Amino acid sequence: MTAATHQRGGLLCGLITHQLFIAPLYAEANTFSKLFIITLYCVATTVGSLLPDIDMKSSQMGKLLPFISKFISTHFKHRTLTHSLLSIAFFFILMSFAPLLNVGQDFYIILTCGLMVGHISHIVLDLFTHQGVCLFYPCKIKIKLANFKTGAKGERFVNSALLVSMVLYFVYETYTVMVYAFHP
Repeated sequence: MTAATHQRGGLLCGLITHQLFIAPLYAEANTFSKLFIITLYCVATTVGSLLPDIDMKSSQMGKLLPFISKFISTHFKHRTLTHSLLSIAFFFILMSFAPLLNVGQDFYIILTCGLMVGHISHIVLDLFTHQGVCLFYPCKIKIKLANFKTGAKGERFVNSALLVSMVLYFVYETYTVMVYAFHP
């Protein structure tokens, strides 16, 4: 999948998971704080949706973090370690450090959780490509659920479906807010 498809997938997952898991934790926060939290979370999911491709020097993340990308791409093939359950476990380990922080624990958890959700969305989308992913790396068996080629019709359909889903999500959320505002 292309970076644009991964970003849309990450953002959509961010919007949905924010609504389900993050927003209820901050229901009593003021409007500015809520906007900051959703923005931070959705930016993190979008960035996280590009992270697995750091194993390619030509990717957006590879260009942004060239030293890390060079190290990873030298030691691991594309769609192996960074596209596996091990990479997702890494985010759970990062979140476990939150209680050790004296300041910014909530900020850290929102950021780390967002990166993880975006990362997972990337892996799920790549499961639908003809290359598949080594989900159980270091086991080298590639798993795929479909046979889409990057940039081809199938991916363009997925990309469009993600965009339509985001628009429908925003329409629904706007409708919900308007109904609540006018019928308390």
